[in-house]
Amino acid sequence: MCCTFALQKTSYTLNNFRLITITHKTANINHIGRYIPSFNDDPGKLAEVLRSIKQQLGIEELLYLATCNRLTFLFVRETPVDNAFLVKLFGMLHEDIPQHCLHGIADVTAIYNGEDCIQHIFEVASSLDSLVVGEREILRQLRTAYEFCDQNQLTGDNIRLVMKSAIPTAKEIYTRTKIGENSVSVVSLAMQQMMQNDISPDARFLIIGAGQTNHLVAKFLLKHGFKNFTVFNRSLENAQVLADKLKGTAHALADLQTYTQPFEVLITCTGATEPIITQQLYSQLIGNDTSQKIVIDLSVPTNVSPAVVRNFAIQYIEVERLRSLAAENLALRKQEVDSALLIIDDRLTEFKLLHRQRRVERGMSEIPTRMREVKERALTSVFQKEIALLDENAQQTLEKVIAYLEKKYIGIPISVAKNVLEAELIYQAIH
Repeated sequence: MCCTFALQKTSYTLNNFRLITITHKTANINHIGRYIPSFNDDPGKLAEVLRSIKQQLGIEELLYLATCNRLTFLFVRETPVDNAFLVKLFGMLHEDIPQHCLHGIADVTAIYNGEDCIQHIFEVASSLDSLVVGEREILRQLRTAYEFCDQNQLTGDNIRLVMKSAIPTAKEIYTRTKIGENSVSVVSLAMQQMMQNDISPDARFLIIGAGQTNHLVAKFLLKHGFKNFTVFNRSLENAQVLADKLKGTAHALADLQTYTQPFEVLITCTGATEPIITQQLYSQLIGNDTSQKIVIDLSVPTNVSPAVVRNFAIQYIEVERLRSLAAENLALRKQEVDSALLIIDDRLTEFKLLHRQRRVERGMSEIPTRMREVKERALTSVFQKEIALLDENAQQTLEKVIAYLEKKYIGIPISVAKNVLEAELIYQAIH
């Protein structure tokens, strides 16, 4: 009875996994940013809010992942997700979210339950659910997200097992298929579009934002011989890091208001939830220069105001318009996607066994304690008189025998249970 109680109390079944996500598949890319909190880049504040969400919404374990085109929550919770849950979750996550976004939250959210959650995470890790199938950046982002949540006591043993399976699965897919062969990221797609303009090596670049995306942009620009860069960022320290890589100059983002030097290309990617390149600012930046500029906006939501796109001579390259190129990318990799899904199906079967075995281990965690209690009672109470009649050598031998049996008996039920579970899953797979 004690062991059964422990299993029910400390363990959750596969059916208790929940996943909700907003991606480029469920919403306009430029709208995803509405649902990502403004404090997403503040680790302390983010952890505090996530812990509050976990506590108030009856969540046992939580993994939070936010990228430029994805917001995903994987969690363990007995009660299924409904619209009231979504409204409360996003209301807590985003204090100033517009009411119309809350009312329509179910329309842009995909919801998964049970083993579908695990399959989805496997597909995310393997980039099958990415805007550009085959890009590997998402695997790094997923690992970073897990490390953050784990360090802040948001995850637990169940999500640990998911990550323990998801990461090797992704690596196996990249190794055994050609899904990542000649693959291009959103950054690469944007750079390809830019390079079609026959840009001079002496072209002057304004780079706004110094995050991971613009570091990838910098790598591309240096590779192609460009050398004239000015970097703006909210944190001057981070701007300097990127500027040093580019051998350019660094400025605080506020300095953009008074910047008057000429440029040919503007590249922006920040976490701002509202456009920072407004019509007024852009007009100030170009002054009397009426020549066409290239403006690359890799932010979600966009950093460039629609008024700038309408009223100025620019070639505007932004993430939403890269969808068609991403679709071509997917078509070229269709056969590899099918191969990857077969691998995921096999690994999902293995995960179900792993998770059930782990439940047995957790449920039987009281066995060693109970065995020691039985041993002590036998030695000091039940057979105390009989043992007292034995000489010292006999008593020592008896204690060694009991200790050996204790150790072996503890492993037997767990081993038997694992074998039964494995045989059951094999039978299910065959039939």
